[in-house]
Amino acid sequence: MKKLFVFTFIGICLTASSLWAAKLRINGDNSWVGFINGEQVAEGDNWQIATVTEFDMPDGYAIIGVYVHDAEPGATGRGGALFDVILDDGEYIPSDETWKTDAGPLLAERNDGWETLDFDDSGWENATQLDQFGSGIWAGGAAAMRQTLNNPDSTAYWVWAGPNDGEDDVYFRKIVGELPATPVQPRGKVTTTWGSLKAAR
Repeated sequence: MKKLFVFTFIGICLTASSLWAAKLRINGDNSWVGFINGEQVAEGDNWQIATVTEFDMPDGYAIIGVYVHDAEPGATGRGGALFDVILDDGEYIPSDETWKTDAGPLLAERNDGWETLDFDDSGWENATQLDQFGSGIWAGGAAAMRQTLNNPDSTAYWVWAGPNDGEDDVYFRKIVGELPATPVQPRGKVTTTWGSLKAAR
């Protein structure tokens, strides 16, 4: 008698998804609000103390938005924004001339979705790159700023939209990571720290 052996192969499909941990650090002169994937995650009004936001990029990318308000109107004050994104693989993305920027109204008066992925920023200019961290007109606060801008140390540039003695309300945005050919809905856990870690809303 012949025995019949039947082998059944069950295929297991594994879907690899990237879950990148990242960190967003922001300083602004005089105050700022930070956004990740359209969600407000940070707010500050002391230019020497950065807000630090830790977040995930499950899809491998995120849209970063930063709004900065210069409290001294017009030429009486000089505005500036300093920020960076650090990915868990060590990639460092500083504020510099590669970020898109736009001057506009106060944040409370703007409702065009500028902080979201789907917003068309093709009409925005590249940021004006000013002094690198630790030099220029903000150098006097560098020692205090290094208390939050460490591990890694900041090598970002202060940036603005045009000359920094003109516009008072400035917006910045950039996609970090790799945007897929077919975009999917951004998602990710966000936590924010101002000296200590806080849970996301």
